[in-house]
Amino acid sequence: MKVVQILEGRREGELLAFPSVRHMADILSQRCREPSWVRTSVATLERFRSMTGHSDLELFLEQVRADPALAEQALASFASALGRYTDMQISALAMGAKLWFRLNRVDVPWRPLAVQATPPTLATLDQQGSERVILLALIGSGLRLAELLRLRLGDVGSLDGEGRLIPDVEADPLAVQFIPRRGKPVERITFLTYQARRALLSSLEQRDTARYPLDLDAPLLVQHSRSTVAQARQRSRSLIHAGSDVNVALCRATGNFFREWGLPGSRFVGPDDLNIEEYS
Repeated sequence: MKVVQILEGRREGELLAFPSVRHMADILSQRCREPSWVRTSVATLERFRSMTGHSDLELFLEQVRADPALAEQALASFASALGRYTDMQISALAMGAKLWFRLNRVDVPWRPLAVQATPPTLATLDQQGSERVILLALIGSGLRLAELLRLRLGDVGSLDGEGRLIPDVEADPLAVQFIPRRGKPVERITFLTYQARRALLSSLEQRDTARYPLDLDAPLLVQHSRSTVAQARQRSRSLIHAGSDVNVALCRATGNFFREWGLPGSRFVGPDDLNIEEYS
C-alpha cells in the first residue's frame, strides 16, 4: 500500500511534505506488513515536532547531522516535557522521532527515555510466564504465532538507515525482523509493544541465570510446550472477542441514544419556537 493511501485523510499526513518524513514513511510502508506502523511513526513524530519546537524538520535534520548530540538533547527534552507520562507512554510517543532519526542516518541510541522505569516482575520461565510472553509479543505486533515461535535473538533490535535490523535485544522501540509464513518469502519488520519488550528482557535475565545460551542464533522464546502455546492462543482470541464485544456494545448504545433522542440539535428549542407570552 502506498504511503499516501495509508495516511489519507489524517492531519499528520501533512508531514509528508518534508522529504525526510516521506523517506521514513516509504521505508516503513515497504518493510512493514502492518500499515499501522506508518501511521504511528508519523503521528508521534508530529507530537515530537510540536512539543520540541522544531517546526522545520529539514532544517533540524541538517543541524543534527552536523552535531548528532543535538538529536539526543531533543529526545531528552521531549521526554522531560512528557514527565507526567508513564515510561510505556513515553516510549510509544518517542517512536516516530527515533525512527525518523535512524532512517535519515542520524545514529541516536534506541534506549528508554523515561528516568524511572518500573518493570513488573514476571515469572517467565514457568509455563504461565512463557504463556504471558507469547501473548504479549503477539498483541499489537501483527505477528502470527508460527512466525513468533521461529524467531531468534538475532531477529530483534533497532534499525539502520535502510530499515535493516541491527541485533540488539535492549533496543527501544524493539524492532522484529521476520519472514512471513504466507506469501512471498521476503523479510519484513514489525515492533513489539513496550510491555512485551519488558517481559522478554525479564525472561532473558532468567535464562542467563539458568545458563541458557543467549547467542544470536538462540531461540527468542524457550520453555514453551504445546499446551503453553494453546493457552496463549486461547487467551489472545479471548482478548480479541472481549474487545469486539465492547466495541459492539458501545456502537449499540450510541445507536440507541440517537434513536431515542434524535440527531444532535434535533431537539434544540430556539427563540422562534418559544411562546413569548408565557415568559412575559
